[in-house]
Amino acid sequence: MKLRRSLSGRITLVLTLLIFLAVSLSAVVTYAIYTALEENMLDTLVQTESNRIAVRVSRFGDEWQQPFERDMGPSMYAWGETDAMLAPSMPEELRDLPLGLHYIDKGNTGWHVQVANVMDGRLYVLYDSVVLVEQSRHFALALAGIVLFCTLLALFFSNAIARWLVTPINTLTERLIHWLPSGYQSAIPHTDEVARLMEIFNRAQDQVDATIANQREFTANLHHEIRTPLSIIRSDAELMLRHNLVSEAERPRLQRTVHAVQDIKQSLESTYSLCHAGNTDTHETVSLHDCLQDAMGVLSQDATQAGLHIRNLIDNTHYEQLNHHALMTVMRNILRNAISHAAPATLTIESIPHGLNFTDDGPGIASEEQASVFERYFSHRRTDQRTATTPASASDELENQAGLGLAIAKRVCQMQSWQLKVTSPVQDGHGTCFTLRFHSQPHKAA
Repeated sequence: MKLRRSLSGRITLVLTLLIFLAVSLSAVVTYAIYTALEENMLDTLVQTESNRIAVRVSRFGDEWQQPFERDMGPSMYAWGETDAMLAPSMPEELRDLPLGLHYIDKGNTGWHVQVANVMDGRLYVLYDSVVLVEQSRHFALALAGIVLFCTLLALFFSNAIARWLVTPINTLTERLIHWLPSGYQSAIPHTDEVARLMEIFNRAQDQVDATIANQREFTANLHHEIRTPLSIIRSDAELMLRHNLVSEAERPRLQRTVHAVQDIKQSLESTYSLCHAGNTDTHETVSLHDCLQDAMGVLSQDATQAGLHIRNLIDNTHYEQLNHHALMTVMRNILRNAISHAAPATLTIESIPHGLNFTDDGPGIASEEQASVFERYFSHRRTDQRTATTPASASDELENQAGLGLAIAKRVCQMQSWQLKVTSPVQDGHGTCFTLRFHSQPHKAA
């Protein structure tokens, strides 16, 4: 029962059985060849002795003068007789045999008999194989002993090989145990490696799932608790700006407060989207034109201040079956990236088959930096790449760029099985195009 449960036991059993079958087959073939060679040797011996005796007795005439009886030992006999002169000691059953070579089974032994016409009678030569039968039995026992010895040796080496083969599984099992709580004890014995690994793997998977669930719950609670105070701070700050409740000297600080609150809210929404986008399947029919309008409305003030003109050329009948919040996250981050790095410029968003194109006529992205634009904290206008001609105010603004927008957009696309690619330059050495493709098929509104 233990061998059936244990992987190493099953490997040992299979290897031992294969070696046993191979050695047994070799032993059977060897015994069969030995027996066949022995039979051929005895037949040849009997025929040779018959011919020798016939030549020898024929030198004394053409007729038998008396019956011929000879014990040529060991186990070999010869008789010569005619119908008128019978050999008294010859077994009666030999007289009925026709000419030629014969084999008579006598139970525990066998007779090899050669019958030939010699002079005016017949010559009978017999070999009793009782001694060779005993030797064949001893040879068979020796082969059985060899098979048993090889089987025991195979069992020993197979057990060592099996333990070596299952070592990686046991190592992986021990590694997974370290991830589990310290008080964990497996209910499955060590002898069942596969079942033990599956049990511990399931426990580790349950722990990971619980951690992910706790993380999602935490982000959901954080999202709910922080969003409302942020909205209050922003609305109060905007009201103070609109009704001129602060001095002109304090007005820029209050504007920075509004933008900072918007950045925090955007980061909060993106974090929430990253945690829940891969776990939800809230797909709905979404108008891409209306989604872009919503994203533009949130960032319109920032775009105007940066000098970015956004043109929404998405087909009004372009609808997709997808996650609305994930799409808004990707759109907002692409727009914010254009505001930070392409402005002053014009950004055009157009419909393409299975997706959208975000094309600007800004300075573009260097070819050696395009592979890194989706990395976290990367900006193609980093502090260590500024030139002496960069204005001080612009430098201060660049220091505040986190470089997470495109990384978040790329991550959301991966979770939704979308594709987000960048191409630059677009025309005359300027411009950048971000291509967003969906796996769902676009369709027209009814």
